[in-house]
Amino acid sequence: MDISLKSEKPQLIHKDPKSFVIGGDMGDIIYHLLFIKKLGGTKYHIDPSGGANGGKGYIRDGYIALGDGNPGKFNLSKALFLLPLLKEQSYLTDVDLYTGDPATAWKHYDVHAGEYHKDDLGIQNLTFFHAKKYDLDLSDLDDPWLEVHSDIDVPWDPNRNIIINRTPRYRGNDNYYFFNRQRFDQKGVFVGLPEEYQDFRQRYGCPNLPYIKTDTALELAEVVNAGDTFVGNGSLAASIAMGLGKNIEYEFCSVACHYMFNRSNMQLF
Repeated sequence: MDISLKSEKPQLIHKDPKSFVIGGDMGDIIYHLLFIKKLGGTKYHIDPSGGANGGKGYIRDGYIALGDGNPGKFNLSKALFLLPLLKEQSYLTDVDLYTGDPATAWKHYDVHAGEYHKDDLGIQNLTFFHAKKYDLDLSDLDDPWLEVHSDIDVPWDPNRNIIINRTPRYRGNDNYYFFNRQRFDQKGVFVGLPEEYQDFRQRYGCPNLPYIKTDTALELAEVVNAGDTFVGNGSLAASIAMGLGKNIEYEFCSVACHYMFNRSNMQLF
């Protein structure tokens, strides 16, 4: 006779969770590694169905799905882009794509990272948002959590030690880039999508700013890790920079939610 170790309905978050499933976008997946590491988790399963459909059905009484009602932004291409970096994390023993029925994800994993309590709507600091859910001390979440085990020989001028990325979303302060455009043009390299690079270069007048193409999140993390400082807004690149503990000049968007940390080397503009 088969004996199931899981209850036939979703339970409260386990006191000692080991396995997590998530269907958020790329930055959310990187940030959630912090909580997995702090909780002693070892298994991370990312759901390419993404967004509002990621893990639909694994919702406890009084909780709602993160992004409910919005189209999913995550997809298989993004998942495959992330996998090499996720597999680089020594505290994870198993990283894969969740391919089962989202409605029964709760039977297979201890925690669905994309759910939250309805009373927490309006919390803009997502670090506090998740710390509250997992009953973690906010002051214990400021340390870096992301691992990159190999250094790269930078294919650009090593004096260019500022890594820049700016996405179309979560913008809040054009003036900071404009007033620092000479520093960025002389000391920076740009990572991200080609269209983001062209927009930044033309918008702020940085004709000498080089573009560094990366094919996986691990390559992106190696480039970010090679710099001294990261400059940009909310993005996958920013989540990697925060995970690595880099010096950060972070563009704050007042109408968006952000993962915030109490660090002396993190400046908001």
